[in-house]
Amino acid sequence: MTARLLAVLLVLCAAPAAVQAQAQRRGPPQEAVEPLREAVRLLETIRSSNLEPAWRANACARLARALVRVGDGEAARAMSTNALAATDEPSKTPAPAAVSKGVIYALLVQTYAELRDPEVAQRIAEQAFVLLQQMPDKATKANLLPYMAIGLADIGNRDGAGLATLEGLRAATQIPPGRDQIAALALVTAAQAKIGDRAEAEETVRIARQAAAAIVDATGRVYALAHLARAEAALGNKDRARTLARDAALAYDRTQSDAGFGTAQRVTTLGLIAIAQSESLDRNAARQTLRALKLTSSQLTKTYERFQALVTEVETIALVDKGP
Repeated sequence: MTARLLAVLLVLCAAPAAVQAQAQRRGPPQEAVEPLREAVRLLETIRSSNLEPAWRANACARLARALVRVGDGEAARAMSTNALAATDEPSKTPAPAAVSKGVIYALLVQTYAELRDPEVAQRIAEQAFVLLQQMPDKATKANLLPYMAIGLADIGNRDGAGLATLEGLRAATQIPPGRDQIAALALVTAAQAKIGDRAEAEETVRIARQAAAAIVDATGRVYALAHLARAEAALGNKDRARTLARDAALAYDRTQSDAGFGTAQRVTTLGLIAIAQSESLDRNAARQTLRALKLTSSQLTKTYERFQALVTEVETIALVDKGP
């Protein structure tokens, strides 16, 4: 469960600064309008439900990130404020690692970075770093620290980004080989490339290639190939990234008879593949994958799963529309 939640949170990680500026000028892509409208409606149901605060905070934080990516900075700020408020509400049960306060804060660091609000992003990052450092769940820690590092790099805090990246890499070496590790290594590569540590990024992607090669189960291969494609794209290896993204799409097609590969997971996976294809400059393939994502998303009916799928759909549309 934790791995699936983490994948949903991080599949659509940092978007380039130029993408956000372009979104502010153009507004949301037309095809994102209706899923965004439905997501907002569902969020009202979620916020008025008896769900624990961590789950409501997660929903608000995810929608905030989607809103900034479609150019609605004002609504993104309001939703970020709602997420922060929910994290302070008393809870009856401990939150799962993937929706814990440290994770919500890390998501908001990226959102405020994309809002061009470095002071708030830095303040939240300082709190998030402490919480993530104390987190016993190493898989979550390994993924969220480099994710947050990308946000810190976006606001010009290279030293902070470097520290978060290093701690994320350390955590990644302490988790077993598999989906969580390859995702973390891909994020570390992207963060290192973002702050200009080219040699370190090349070494990390080499480790990521070895980790990907060790994953042999069908669904695991899809994740591994797509994450590795994103890592290669972050390093500028577009041809290699394009080949890996195509291989990920082919590997996904071979999972159609896998009854254990749930619909919600498929939505997340298709979002990951589409972004990998877009980042590797294969936008026609990305749009084809996006169509499959929309069709798959429409099959979900449970409120929270449907909401998560809609937000993934909106973010994927926005990122594919703008390109790398």
